[in-house]
Amino acid sequence: MNITNLLINLQNKSVAAFSGAERHIRYIQEALPGCTITVAEGKTEFLEKLPAAEVALVWSFKPEWYALAPKLKAVFTPAAGHDWVAEDPTGRVQTFYGSFHGRIMRESLLSMMLYFNRRIGASVEDQKQSVWGRDDYSSCVGLFSQQVLIIGCGALGTSMAELLKAFGARVTGVRRTVPDELPPCIDSMTTFDRLEEELPHADHLVLLLPGEKETDGIFTAQHFAAMKPGAFLYNLGRGNCYQEQDLLTALTQGPLAGAGLDVFAHEPLASASPLWKQRNVLITPHSSAVSWEYIDLFIQEWLERLREL
Repeated sequence: MNITNLLINLQNKSVAAFSGAERHIRYIQEALPGCTITVAEGKTEFLEKLPAAEVALVWSFKPEWYALAPKLKAVFTPAAGHDWVAEDPTGRVQTFYGSFHGRIMRESLLSMMLYFNRRIGASVEDQKQSVWGRDDYSSCVGLFSQQVLIIGCGALGTSMAELLKAFGARVTGVRRTVPDELPPCIDSMTTFDRLEEELPHADHLVLLLPGEKETDGIFTAQHFAAMKPGAFLYNLGRGNCYQEQDLLTALTQGPLAGAGLDVFAHEPLASASPLWKQRNVLITPHSSAVSWEYIDLFIQEWLERLREL
């Protein structure tokens, strides 16, 4: 796709790494030397410049804005979900969502897994008490001996599976439909209706489900009860897929040994939530994709898509 007018509004007030910087503009200028680049500082300026834009890089785009942009060919957003950027109701303008997040999020997942497998939390407590608990490590189990079950195993899950496979883990994916050919990093794939058959075998369960009506409470108390005793759960998708009380019951009464939680039904997580005080829970503030390279990866992916178009 050849473009001569690019409009950018990538400011994010809550996370600095999600905002465009001068280095990103310079990189785009070098890649598209004949293109006029306009950086809008806010919504008002963005809407003023929108009628002349052929392509927009944005965090937010409302359905009614497409009518204001007769020259617009495509909208690109770093976000993987469709929460903030709506598709064109008329279908005239193409909309593209980020799919680069796996390179960052798989490191977040791995850090959570190793936190539990290598008893890092317990070691921090030992250090505070000057305890030399060397024999306590005898119960540690390696990823190379374990089974990982990834629910919502699309592009993001496949990226995570690549890293886990490098550690020797056995990986099973769960998705709506099973593709004819599986990537080498995934040992097997099944559908959600057969999930309960897989849960008793998984040492680690990874939830990567989108925040849609179809996924509200989709992982039930029955699913928790079917999990392998001593298993660990990680949620890096959206927090609507289970009831918090069902999770707490599984953490306090079994079968779960622990959980790494990056997302919650209501964010930020309320200070009164009992999850904060669970010793077998690791909480991160919806940060699994936050990294200094975030916008760099988005722009690289965007330029590749632009060439393909």
